[in-house]
Amino acid sequence: MSMDKSNAEFRRQIRSLFALLRAIVRRSAEGEISKNDYAAQLEGRIGALARAQDMLMRAPDDGVDLEELTHGELLAQAVPERRYKVIGPDTRIGREAVMPMALALHELAVNALIHGAFGTRGGHLDVTWEHQFRGGRTWLRLLWQERGMQIPGHPPTDKGFGLELIEKTLPYELGACNRVAWSPQGVRVEMLLPSEPGAVFWRPGDRVLP
Repeated sequence: MSMDKSNAEFRRQIRSLFALLRAIVRRSAEGEISKNDYAAQLEGRIGALARAQDMLMRAPDDGVDLEELTHGELLAQAVPERRYKVIGPDTRIGREAVMPMALALHELAVNALIHGAFGTRGGHLDVTWEHQFRGGRTWLRLLWQERGMQIPGHPPTDKGFGLELIEKTLPYELGACNRVAWSPQGVRVEMLLPSEPGAVFWRPGDRVLP
C-alpha cells in the first residue's frame, strides 16, 4: 500500500471512529437515565473500543482474531468461563469491522449480564461461527444463542443502542444480514457477514488485498 493510500485509509478510519464515538455519546444519554448510569454505559462502551484498538495495534493489517475478541469482551464483564462456550474456525476480522463488531459483542454481553443468560443461575451462552458459501459469495455466519432462562418471548418495545447497532449499523457499515429472535428461553442473534479476501472479514491463509 502506498504512503498516500495509507494516509487516506488512516484518516478514513479516524473519521469512522469519531462518528462511532459521537453516536455512543448521543445514544447513551437518551431516555430517562441517571448520571451514574450514563457514566457507566459510556465508560463500558468506550472501554470496549479501547480493548479492540489494543488488539488491532498489534498488527493493523492482519485484523483481530474473532475468538480473542469474543473471549475478551466476556472476560471484561467478569463472566465465568463455565457459563459460556465460544467455538468456531480460525477467523480474523478486518480492521474496518473491528470497532463496530467489538461494540456489538459488548452490547450483547452487557445485555446478557443484566437481562439474559448471565442474569439467572441456570443461564448459558453459546457463541459459534462458520464460513458458508451462499449466492456466489463466502459469508461468516455467527450465532449468539442464550438459553436456560424464562423471559418474555417478544422483542422490547423500546429499542436501545445495542439493538439498533445490530439491526441497522452493522448492515449499513459492513453489509451484514442480521436477525434477532426472542423466545422465553433467551435471545438468539444471527449475524451473516461478508467473508472474502479484501473484504471486511477473511480467513487465515486468504490474501488481504491492499
